[in-house]
Amino acid sequence: MPGSTTTAALERAVHRYRQAPLLARWLVHGRAFLADLARIEQYVPRHGFIVDLGCGHGLFANLLMESSPQRRVLGVDLDPRKVEVARATVGDREGLRFEVEDIVAVPPPRCDAVTIVDVLYLMPPDDQERVLRNAAGALAEGAPLLVKSQEARIDPRYGLTYAQEVVAVSLGLTRGVRRRFHFPAREEALAMFQRAGFRAEVIEMPRRPYTDVLYLARKAPATQ
Repeated sequence: MPGSTTTAALERAVHRYRQAPLLARWLVHGRAFLADLARIEQYVPRHGFIVDLGCGHGLFANLLMESSPQRRVLGVDLDPRKVEVARATVGDREGLRFEVEDIVAVPPPRCDAVTIVDVLYLMPPDDQERVLRNAAGALAEGAPLLVKSQEARIDPRYGLTYAQEVVAVSLGLTRGVRRRFHFPAREEALAMFQRAGFRAEVIEMPRRPYTDVLYLARKAPATQ
């Protein structure tokens, strides 16, 4: 469970959106409540340069900074409207910035860790693997990639997961192809990480109402 310090950091991160447009504030508050970001943050290195791919409005990037000022964080997203909201939260923090980029087409810069939270399912499988390969190219051997995702499985929670995303995309709250999502089963996801150059383990998130899991992957040694 997240400690009180991490929970307080999340509250501070959310507070940075107090001047954001109403819809953005509503979405940020909903994400803070539903996504269990504080739990994910605990697996991210406390120091170094972190790249958050598909950062959206930047809440997780803000949490990373609020939890440890020793981090430098770059948030990247395809949606310029969300990046504009994220940039308005930066203030005088020189270690945090946000950029508009296509994370499929443009590899991240060299960094100490990469995070991807609730993003990959919006892409077809080939693009998901390309994003992972891009991340592998940015990391040194043993460096972490953290991916929060949802599993396809026989579970009532999977139906809830899928239905919620249909609503979010239909309303324009999430950018994706309407009613076409790509949630891999666990075996498929682990195989994809391996092909991309990672050794991954699965961290369960049993308290979630959805089929959420956290993949903690590390860049594998280069084969001879």
